[in-house]
Amino acid sequence: MQNTFYKMVGSLRFLLSKINFKIYGISVVIASFIWLMMSLSTDYDENIDIPVVYNSFPSGMILVNKPPVFISVKAKAQGYELLSATLKDLRSVEIDVSKLQLKRTKYNRFVASVSTRNFRFEILDQLKVDDIGKDFKPDSIYFIFDSLVTKNLPVKLCAKFKFNEGFMQYGETQIDPPFISVSGPALTMNKLTFISTDSLFLNDLNTDVERDITLRLDDELLTSNSNLVKVKIQTEKYSEFTRWVPIQVQSNVPNIKIKTFPSKIKLTFNMALSDYKLLNDSSFFIITRLDSLDLLVQKRLILQLDRKPPNIGVVEMSSESVEYLIQD
Repeated sequence: MQNTFYKMVGSLRFLLSKINFKIYGISVVIASFIWLMMSLSTDYDENIDIPVVYNSFPSGMILVNKPPVFISVKAKAQGYELLSATLKDLRSVEIDVSKLQLKRTKYNRFVASVSTRNFRFEILDQLKVDDIGKDFKPDSIYFIFDSLVTKNLPVKLCAKFKFNEGFMQYGETQIDPPFISVSGPALTMNKLTFISTDSLFLNDLNTDVERDITLRLDDELLTSNSNLVKVKIQTEKYSEFTRWVPIQVQSNVPNIKIKTFPSKIKLTFNMALSDYKLLNDSSFFIITRLDSLDLLVQKRLILQLDRKPPNIGVVEMSSESVEYLIQD
């Protein structure tokens, strides 16, 4: 078995020693060239993609569909002609949309179409091939337009804040700008009442915050004059305070005097430390309303907090109602 293996290796070495690799290489090149020339002289069918560009869109309208960016044709020619056609930098077929006839749909949109076979001779002249047949893909190009509408829409902040203990938001969240100019198809714009921001989550707040937040345009056909808004959140240290406030009686009964028991109500509220020093006797106003029917059926009068300072937290009254007495 071992002798047979050595005999095979020896025979292979003998054959390789007889080969002239230089002549062999030249022969392979000549054979490949002859094969290539024969292949290129044969007729083939090949799909070729021709780029398409669109111009002169109707004024005051927006294209809401996506026409194809290529027209595919099946070219028939000899191999060298097809090779030349596929290697060259093909010119785009230009379609002047303004020359197309628009038709209104029941949704108040406008449609138009053009047959790709209209560009047959233009493509033939460019490719320099024998024929491109009748198989065009797509066979027609369709356009759907809608009226272009622009509206100023309010910005809606999508946010959630959590504050450190003892801290609260001071005043309203400021959004700059509060309105955004948005343009898009009429069918879409008629449904829009606001523009949302990306979600913002902030935890453990104890200082003022200022952030740039991206607007969320859910339709790719919508455009806006800005993609960002600036959000400002003012944070203040709040403490709990109490204050006794007199009750004011409002009555439609003439010449009547009412005395409530008690005459004052204790209010408990949260307020920024910087604002507490600005309080005065008219900062809070508690009223109760009395009419002629109340005199017959009501034993207690309902209290209402009619006035309170801005930027104040939860307000609790020591009582929601009071007894009363009619004085002579």
